[in-house]
Amino acid sequence: MTYRPIIHRSDIVRNPEYPEEAVSIDEYIETEAPKMSGAQIRNLAKFTPQLREKMKTEQAQQHFDLQQNTEFLVSILHSLRARNCRDPLPLDLAEAGVAASYLLKSIDIIPDFIPEIGLTDDARLVARVFARNPSLRNANSSE
Repeated sequence: MTYRPIIHRSDIVRNPEYPEEAVSIDEYIETEAPKMSGAQIRNLAKFTPQLREKMKTEQAQQHFDLQQNTEFLVSILHSLRARNCRDPLPLDLAEAGVAASYLLKSIDIIPDFIPEIGLTDDARLVARVFARNPSLRNANSSE
């Protein structure tokens, strides 16, 4: 089956502190990034098999950009920069951690199990992190 790429337009995610509320993607990223630590980044690297498995699902096959961005996140999490990071984290690395941790959640603003749209919020949030931090795409070129 051939899938047409989905264009992501969702600008909201679930507020982790008040799950009944939604916040903008930028607000979510800006609230969660300062909470990210070097230890959490290194721990997230251990979950890359789960990230890759999630990208093999039928849902993920509809989101080519999410698949590509997830591979970028995996590269970032396994980079020398991430392995040697110290607190406080550089903002771009902290935001990459926010994106990876959001991807690992199965229940968020649009639960992942909902056919056709379950990963739309994940794709939008991850894309927004890369849009906010274009240097992340070159993270491994400086090693």
